[in-house]
Amino acid sequence: MPETGILLTRTQLEELTGTKQPARMAAWLDQRHWVYEPPARRGEIPRVSRQHFEARMSGKSTAPRRNGPRLDFLAAR
Repeated sequence: MPETGILLTRTQLEELTGTKQPARMAAWLDQRHWVYEPPARRGEIPRVSRQHFEARMSGKSTAPRRNGPRLDFLAAR
């Protein structure tokens, strides 16, 4: 039965990153620019949302939204 929780499980994160160590999982996620919540305590795994995982694995854009207006048109050519 597929997992339906909001976050990836430890097993799923191990399969994704190829490691069992939380620090190495976080390093793998950082290198590939994944969005995650760092572990609160030593030994806990990074928290990756299932929605982000599914978007990344399906090839959908996961670029963050801009917070302000685009001003690049002001740049000299």
